[in-house]
Amino acid sequence: MNSTPLWVALALLASCAPSSRVRAASDAAPAAAPSRYRLASVDVFGSHRYSREELLAAFGVPEGRDVDLSSGELHREARLGKERLLSRFAFADVRCGITNYEDTRTVEVTVNLVDVGDEWRLDFAPAPDGAPEDPEGLVAAWAAYEAQAGALYRAGQLPMGEGPCRAFHCGAGFGHPTLAPLEARFITGVPAHFEALVRVLRTDKDEGRRSWVPFLLAYGRTREEVAEALIPSMRDPSVAVRNNAMRVLWQTQRGASKAIVPLAPVLRALRGPASADRNKASVLLGAVVEKDPSLRRAALLDAGPVLLEMVAMRQRTDREGALLALRALAGRDLGEDPAAWRTWVEGEVVRK
Repeated sequence: MNSTPLWVALALLASCAPSSRVRAASDAAPAAAPSRYRLASVDVFGSHRYSREELLAAFGVPEGRDVDLSSGELHREARLGKERLLSRFAFADVRCGITNYEDTRTVEVTVNLVDVGDEWRLDFAPAPDGAPEDPEGLVAAWAAYEAQAGALYRAGQLPMGEGPCRAFHCGAGFGHPTLAPLEARFITGVPAHFEALVRVLRTDKDEGRRSWVPFLLAYGRTREEVAEALIPSMRDPSVAVRNNAMRVLWQTQRGASKAIVPLAPVLRALRGPASADRNKASVLLGAVVEKDPSLRRAALLDAGPVLLEMVAMRQRTDREGALLALRALAGRDLGEDPAAWRTWVEGEVVRK
């Protein structure tokens, strides 16, 4: 299990490495072996030099079949597909996301591409090399809490979705009797050691430890303090850290009375190289413009093409994030038809 919590939707960590988007199984979910899923879709994102059709043909992983995720077969197929893409086309980066959904017993593969010439999309802060002290063991305590919450979920004792907590962001929360006593340590400890935790986030060479810190900082004194601490981590070299920072920023922004996250880093993050970058950046974009509608036009002119590409994807994490952002930009809901959104966006772009 990687350092991303079970309830956080991640669409990728590294090159062709599988990750999960865990959802509670619905009553209508078909009976299936625990590791067998239907490969519902294979899609590509990010290249403007090659057509979707030629890229999928070269990738060569067929959809519409059952796969056993425990066997590693799909992982191997995706790795070979990545090698074929790199041998035939000019890419600065290729990353494959393998995302499974428990409610439908389906899995989706997304190939995330960065064209040669678009290397700016890979420009992140240098990897830190420090080993700062863990103040009062708060980072280790959060990691232990995550492990305990994950075990409860897998045992069927913790429901899916947000649980109660006293922070600006809640994941599994602390509603379960065995988790409830753990929160007091974070409520009191984080404000007292906020600066030391930020130091861990900025300088720790261990990306796993860095990735826990955004959830701890959600116990900061004010939303503005939390946002200021997390915004630089939108450029962390680790996709897990970026994902978690933007998730906390999203929830922190949603509850604010005004826009507390600047537009520019959100728009840049939307063009990141991983599915997790654009998924979290899209929902954060929606939250920002909801609090400051004066940003809508600037955001639309910059992000419109990316959001249209995302909303046409079959991958849920792309489509759902884009829909949330587009609804916020439009101030209304045009449904889920990509054509309707394309008509609206194109009409707005040409409007004086």
